Amino acid sequence: MKQVRIGLIGCGGQARHHMVEFSQVPRLNFVAASDVSAKHLAAVVNEYDVQGFNNVETMLDSGLVDAVLIATPHFFHPQYSIAALQRGLHVLTEKPVAVTAKAAREVNDVAAQRPDLVYAAIYQQRSHPKWKRIKQLIDDGEVGKIQRLQWTATNWFRTQAYYDSSPWRATWGGEGGGILVNQCPHNLDMLCWLVGPPKRVHAHVSLGKYHDIEVEDEVVAYLEYPGITTGLYITSTGEAPGTDRLEIIGDRGRLAISSLAPSVIEFDQTEQSVSEFLKSSTEWMTPPPVRRQLFATSPHVGIKTMLNNFVGAILDSEPLIAPASQGIHSVELANAILMSGLKSQPVNIPMDREAFDRLLQELINASGKTL
Repeated sequence: MKQVRIGLIGCGGQARHHMVEFSQVPRLNFVAASDVSAKHLAAVVNEYDVQGFNNVETMLDSGLVDAVLIATPHFFHPQYSIAALQRGLHVLTEKPVAVTAKAAREVNDVAAQRPDLVYAAIYQQRSHPKWKRIKQLIDDGEVGKIQRLQWTATNWFRTQAYYDSSPWRATWGGEGGGILVNQCPHNLDMLCWLVGPPKRVHAHVSLGKYHDIEVEDEVVAYLEYPGITTGLYITSTGEAPGTDRLEIIGDRGRLAISSLAPSVIEFDQTEQSVSEFLKSSTEWMTPPPVRRQLFATSPHVGIKTMLNNFVGAILDSEPLIAPASQGIHSVELANAILMSGLKSQPVNIPMDREAFDRLLQELINASGKTL
């Protein structure tokens, strides 16, 4: 194979961001598209001169494509991932990989049976130079043992008009949740990628606090990790001006990055271990000396990087930036936060995935709103 013939599943707004990049990716050939909306499909077929299908399975069985990019509403991501993998096609799926951890595990099981196929996710923040540098500093031990982290991510402001733009938005049956499943998958993926998933969460979840919606638009979650590490995650779609600031505190200092200088990493590194210094120092209140470092990172190229990586993985066995099998961690974290908030009790991770599915189904049934 000298090129990858890709078919697009879903031709709505999110897909538009990907289609404009296809022609910029060497060895990627956009040949087909599928959508249940005749209007959306016709627009793509006419603009890009590709073969159109109003049925996904027909496109998958056509022999025209080697791989698919899934850009449908969230609930369909695992269904179409499995359908493509079972037909021997490579898969690149939008985030989240699934609405529930149970569904994510089902796709992972199918993908594990086809190690010859590439199953990737568009968690493009992993390709951003700032996050790669932060992960390197953590993995190299420069920050020391992680003690605490705090992420205030309240810059996800949305108006009521945004939620009113489609009947499936901000509904249990249409999206499976609110800010956790729609705006925050990249944040949650970063948390799991940088420091691993927590072992327990205790959260407060507000349903329709700022908007006329049935799902969550504000979350405050306390995270417990193995050992002494703790975390706090705060997010909202009703706060302005919003804040985006992450602090990671370790035994050798603090990493911080914020929207005020989004390409600059602040690293305040202590000259020695804090835990050792506080035990050995004869001073009462003087902390260990600190050396400040500022790391400026280059601009982010995002989606194009993920597409190039996907093609490289298929044709050259290039390592994936974001294996979709890892997406289960951020999905389960979102599920656990939501369940904890709705049940007003801590939730352990791994969680009872069947129990979450039952809870979500109860919410869908009570709402009566589906796709």
